[in-house]
Amino acid sequence: MLDPNASRRSYVIHQHTLYEPARGNIFGAGILGSPLIVVKLGGSLITDKSRRFSLNADVVKRLGRELAEAVKESGVNLIVVHGGGSYAHPVAKEYSVSEGLRGKGGLRGFVETSRVVRMLCLDVLSNLIDGGLMAVSIPASSVFTTRSGRISTCNLEPVFSALRLGLVPITSGDVVFDRDLGFTVLSGDEISSYLAVRLRARRLIYAMNVDGIYVRDWATGGIKIAEEFSRGMSIASVGGGVEDVTGGIARKIEEGFTAAEAGIEVLFINGLAENRLRDAVLGLPVPGTRLKP
Repeated sequence: MLDPNASRRSYVIHQHTLYEPARGNIFGAGILGSPLIVVKLGGSLITDKSRRFSLNADVVKRLGRELAEAVKESGVNLIVVHGGGSYAHPVAKEYSVSEGLRGKGGLRGFVETSRVVRMLCLDVLSNLIDGGLMAVSIPASSVFTTRSGRISTCNLEPVFSALRLGLVPITSGDVVFDRDLGFTVLSGDEISSYLAVRLRARRLIYAMNVDGIYVRDWATGGIKIAEEFSRGMSIASVGGGVEDVTGGIARKIEEGFTAAEAGIEVLFINGLAENRLRDAVLGLPVPGTRLKP
């Protein structure tokens, strides 16, 4: 049940603290009546990272259908974050955007990366909506600022406003303003973990193009998917492709542990498997990897 007073409040995150002037609390106090699930759609899932500006449109549309079905069946609140894939990563790497004004691309790198991120966001949003998801785009660059590459401030009022209306906020990894560097790349993995922790999500789901986190199978000498993954375990390297300027699977895992250690269930699943994302949002058992804090 919606809080009738919620629209009169202002929400601002500053230096990793969320302030609500009236009472100083957030989702857990009942601002929204249903649990929150945060879903991160990996760039390798929604795009072909071997080809620039190549969207896996059929996959994104199907994921939109699955998420819409899960929301309709369970009534959960949902936030979707997606990676930059073959749109943003090649451009950000070419211009060294992570280094900010010190990078070789300077402001040109900032505007070119911002442009391709907007292209991707529109393509993803259109296909999610075509799949049946009532989604609205909220650019990360208009919500977050960073300091030396880590989130420093965040205004969540647009996110709350969307959720109160029954919409699904969609955001993504982006190039954002940075107090020390001028600008930098903010990964979708960090955004996902940050939102899950600050909004007390029930579950954080990383949907990828593989079945989970690969580890070495010492019995066979091969590799296998870990059903549970804890700190100290080693990742087995698989695959390849375009370099991920935001850190790849290791960064996902590290950001995931930030959420897991805050008491949030964190899952790594294969979004290419039909209905797996839907079932994970619904809390049904699915193949994949669960982080064990």
